[in-house]
Amino acid sequence: MQNEFDELRHNLTKFLSERTGKPVAIGDLRRFPVGFSWFTFKLDAAWEEGDKRVDHKLILRWGPKYGVLAPYFAHDQFIALKALEGSGVPIPRVYWYCDDSAVLGGNFFIMERSEGEAALPWTESGGKGAFDESIRPQLGEQFVASLAALANFEWRGTPAAELTGDAPLDQVGVRQIAWWEKYLHERQLFSYPILEHGMLWLKAHAPKAPRVSIVHGDYRIGNFLVRDARITAILDWELVHLGDPYEDLGWMCMRTWSGRSPLVCHLISRDDLYRRYGELTGIAVDPAAVRYYEIFGNFKLAAIHVGAARSFEDGSADLRMAAMAPQIPRMLLQLERSLEGEL
Repeated sequence: MQNEFDELRHNLTKFLSERTGKPVAIGDLRRFPVGFSWFTFKLDAAWEEGDKRVDHKLILRWGPKYGVLAPYFAHDQFIALKALEGSGVPIPRVYWYCDDSAVLGGNFFIMERSEGEAALPWTESGGKGAFDESIRPQLGEQFVASLAALANFEWRGTPAAELTGDAPLDQVGVRQIAWWEKYLHERQLFSYPILEHGMLWLKAHAPKAPRVSIVHGDYRIGNFLVRDARITAILDWELVHLGDPYEDLGWMCMRTWSGRSPLVCHLISRDDLYRRYGELTGIAVDPAAVRYYEIFGNFKLAAIHVGAARSFEDGSADLRMAAMAPQIPRMLLQLERSLEGEL
């Protein structure tokens, strides 16, 4: 393990020196024990800029060979974040990416390190929500405003135009279902009838999108950082694509991300979310469209668990992948209940 870590440090030093055109010294380099797809490393590096040595606090996001979303590619995340700089969506600045796995043994990108902590949706029985009530309303407003800024962003004519998913308004939802159908069929060890039924239902009932926007794909509690009552960064863009903005809205409304809280992502009531999102985007929120994407979210989450189980079967040493396999029946039950209108 130490030899592998030394090799990573050596290859990173070489990569950064080539990109900066200066000798680079890497200080602290360690992996955070978070994230179910890309591995996340804290990376401190220094190089000369002009006549000064400048220290940089960075993050390395590295796609392992096996994992829930393998094979991993950095291109889409990088160009989306690059396009969104200065957009009103709080994001970390991205520096470089590489989809040649020969460089570090996996695809990767490097970005600035944002300050803050990520809250999780799971709380103890009878406990308080994930956020102190004194700051929750402020964070709720910022969370909705950031999502609205993403939906409003004019991606045409920017690097984000290279993202997959652009299609006629009545087809973007179907196109996303087709992506997950392919993902599921490539990774499942055997067929799950409820997932097949869910795909048929989703294809038959896909709504017409109000517009085509950049979709984060995993917009929820746990994927943003908070410091001093402020959301400092929206993270984890590995599922970014062009699509229906209702997709992010439905995903964040899933009960999975609320735990025992009556609030969406522990932050805001559903009524206030719809009202404020509509004010900021000009989209009169259709509850039926949100429900459709909640059902889609349950299908997607079940498929991700299937993918995690397959990655462990294929050789992943990450025991978290194995731990997701016993949860598949619960995911299937959630999908069934959502199709029946119980969720």
